[in-house]
Amino acid sequence: MDPWSSAIVDAAERVAPYVAHVVSVNAKENRASVGSGFAIDAYHVITHAPFAAADSEITVQVGGRKLGATAVGTDPLYFLAVLRCDARIGLPPVPYEDSQAVRPGQIVLALGDPYGTEHEVTHGIITALDRTIYRPERFPVDGLIVTDATLHAGNVGGPLATLEANVVGLNGLPFSNGLGLAVQADVIMRVANQIIEFGGATHPWLGFSGQPELIDPALVSLFGLPVSRGVIVSHVVEGGPGERAGVRAYDMVVRVDGKAVTHLGFIRRILAARRSGDHGTLTVVRDGNLVDLDIPVEEIPRLASA
Repeated sequence: MDPWSSAIVDAAERVAPYVAHVVSVNAKENRASVGSGFAIDAYHVITHAPFAAADSEITVQVGGRKLGATAVGTDPLYFLAVLRCDARIGLPPVPYEDSQAVRPGQIVLALGDPYGTEHEVTHGIITALDRTIYRPERFPVDGLIVTDATLHAGNVGGPLATLEANVVGLNGLPFSNGLGLAVQADVIMRVANQIIEFGGATHPWLGFSGQPELIDPALVSLFGLPVSRGVIVSHVVEGGPGERAGVRAYDMVVRVDGKAVTHLGFIRRILAARRSGDHGTLTVVRDGNLVDLDIPVEEIPRLASA
């Protein structure tokens, strides 16, 4: 076998034990759903929400075992579900790669097990990281990977992995022009852990909009800013979290909880690590001064009923 094929086959075989075949049967509605997911720890599998419908009997085939499972909870923004198996899966925690270490151009494999007989694998590269798209309801979906690895019904819900056999995302849906979307690994683990611990994940809204902008090099030097760009606030929603925090139009947001800001989606992702009702810190440049603002963490309006 040639070296290129050997590298792909080796990585696929190392990730394969974590890939799950999920079957959900609803006897009342005489309906069954099948798809892919993957194990994230000794008991839990993450998959797409349609495979975890209420009143369904769920079976998971993973790590060479067939196990019954129950839905711990689902996420209305990313359409993810966390399943808890009735017995230990028998695998160590899934190896995943921090999103900060992933780069555009990196080769990735999209795996799935839709039929419970053999794994399906496609490959490609990461074309973009940390992207945001907006659902038709205008809900922002942050922390997405764009890849040209073919995503289809056979691997949706399965892992997106590197040639080092580290998971970098969860396969989402085809996007456009041969590209597909996956949810970044750090987002997956955050959402899954919050569902397991609290029953649901945090999805904050900011109550303001803006665009990324380069910062004048003189200001970077004067304030010792951690980056050379920020987000210029263009509009503040009346009564929203941003207004109550004191955010104003033409502020430049440069840090959130001490981390350098590059775009609005990054702000939401950092605040999402907190729970609704907590507060985060925005640092803005205003009239040549650095100002810290206390912003409340609040859920996206109407998301729960979407």
